[in-house]
Amino acid sequence: MVRVAAALVVVGAVGLTSGCALLAPPPHPSPTPTAVDSPDAEPAAASYPQLQLRGQTIATGRLVPIEHDPVDDPHADHPLTGAVRVTVDDEGTIQVRITPDDPATADLTGLSLFITGTRHDGQPESIQSNLQFGLVSSLDRTEPNGELVLPIGGQFPALGDPSWLHSVEESLPGDGRVFAAASLSWTVPSPYPGLTVKDSGLIPFARGKALMEDGVLTTYVPNPYDTITAVTHRFGITETQLLWLNPWMVQTGSNPELKYGIGVNLDPARR
Repeated sequence: MVRVAAALVVVGAVGLTSGCALLAPPPHPSPTPTAVDSPDAEPAAASYPQLQLRGQTIATGRLVPIEHDPVDDPHADHPLTGAVRVTVDDEGTIQVRITPDDPATADLTGLSLFITGTRHDGQPESIQSNLQFGLVSSLDRTEPNGELVLPIGGQFPALGDPSWLHSVEESLPGDGRVFAAASLSWTVPSPYPGLTVKDSGLIPFARGKALMEDGVLTTYVPNPYDTITAVTHRFGITETQLLWLNPWMVQTGSNPELKYGIGVNLDPARR
């Protein structure tokens, strides 16, 4: 079984000029004591689905201007736009590739580009704070055909199936106003096609609240001392499937935890 904490510290992966760095927002109150410790969490994280698609394109999209709050900068008036594809190189590194609409003026100087879990396609957002990876770094390069190659720095288990990263966003360094974005369409097959979650009712160490929306079971809000093992038994899924539904739980590769009062996702469409 797995420890239960009192609150969630979500770690966002934010890229600076040196690539991807993990930053944490101000912490919530200290964790509550655990009811039972268990060695099962680490194997579940280790069994997170991993891509075996080296040398392939695994997602596509198009970077276009979007409506935004006013930004007094030429980049916002004339953003970088173009075709986007996500690839895996021969060493397993995930790369975002952009073919600019105007290669002659394409310039990453003074721009922030992220691949993020935030959605721009009108679909429901994740209930968790969305992780993001900075794409502008010293590892960037330009192919002879003008395609910009932006590797994702760092690795953690949830990048084994990165289809929870829904968008590429363009903004200014230190400014949260996004003025161009690409919604990504993933071609990687789901490791759990047809996954359905059913609530079998309260059981020991899984006595939290299940939430539904339009007849779909979407969220589970843990009680104190709930465990991952018990929660997965209650909803008829494996521990690895729960982590796959909630990639933030394995963002650093450490032991995943439920957080008291902080909902976890149960709907594959909201991953």
